[in-house]
Amino acid sequence: MLNFESIKFDYDPYPIGLARGALDADLYRELIDTFPDDQTFVLKEFNGVKYSLSRHNNKAGYFDHLRKNEAWGRFYDYIASESFIVDTMTMLKAHNIDLGLANVSWQQRALKRFKALKKRSPQPHIPRLRSRFEFSSMPVTGGNIRPHTDHPSKVVTMVIPILREDEWKEEYGGGTSVVWPKDRARSYNFVNGYMDFDEVDCVRTYPFEPNQCLVFVKTYNSWHAVWPMTGNDSKVLRRTLTINIEAN
Repeated sequence: MLNFESIKFDYDPYPIGLARGALDADLYRELIDTFPDDQTFVLKEFNGVKYSLSRHNNKAGYFDHLRKNEAWGRFYDYIASESFIVDTMTMLKAHNIDLGLANVSWQQRALKRFKALKKRSPQPHIPRLRSRFEFSSMPVTGGNIRPHTDHPSKVVTMVIPILREDEWKEEYGGGTSVVWPKDRARSYNFVNGYMDFDEVDCVRTYPFEPNQCLVFVKTYNSWHAVWPMTGNDSKVLRRTLTINIEAN
């Protein structure tokens, strides 16, 4: 469902790519029209001002929405599939980003553990890759996400704006910014500590635009943020779909 043919990567200070026309136009329109109702979201304030609907935030409401909306149900099945993970890793490798990760079947896991047991070696840790997505929403009246690098379990993050053409005003802001600590001694941040906006410099910002997909890799220095937005109408929301591939 996701099309990465047009993706272009920046590699400094970490790999981050932008794909335009990421979804079929008809599917994208249907996803916009059936985005969840605002009342189902959960307010999350620990890292900024953001509303979330996911497996962890109102799980019942999340799966109820997927059941009632066929397009979202199909998209969920696609994202949760092994083929999506394989295709993503293949795409990254084609752009010189080899994470050295692949899903391993239970048979392969059993064989690796048996061989280790036979050699009296420690049991190997074999990461299991899983993928999921979260509905996110932030008000343009100050909504933001503070600078951070993502949880260590995250491997790849994708952010897809959910908005119609000409719906968003550039002066709202809302783009995803690559940031860098002013104090370079704090650049290493694998455990995902947060900073305030005045503690970082903005390296570049990817504007918030329709039907694009921003893809970035979790690293020790994958600092990013959404600067506080500056709109004055609280009814206007920055709606996104955030996809994560995680290793457990």
